[in-house]
Amino acid sequence: MSQKKVDKYKNGKFARSSAMKKERAEFVLEMAAWILIAVLFVGWIGYSAYTKIEAKQNSIKVDTVMDTSALTDYISGLSSDGAE
Repeated sequence: MSQKKVDKYKNGKFARSSAMKKERAEFVLEMAAWILIAVLFVGWIGYSAYTKIEAKQNSIKVDTVMDTSALTDYISGLSSDGAE
């Protein structure tokens, strides 16, 4: 082989190595971006489901207050009427 061909082969080999490093770095960044998007998407779905469940549970909870003094008076009146 001539010196010209040898130099061309060496330059091509060096460029190939650096191109593979660049391609690998781009691939790693792309995969990291996809993983981040997937994590955000799953987190968003989980948060949305959690807020809907909490809202539903809070709307079901109803505190009822009842005044039982009239009932107590009636029962105590029955007890005292029966004792006489």
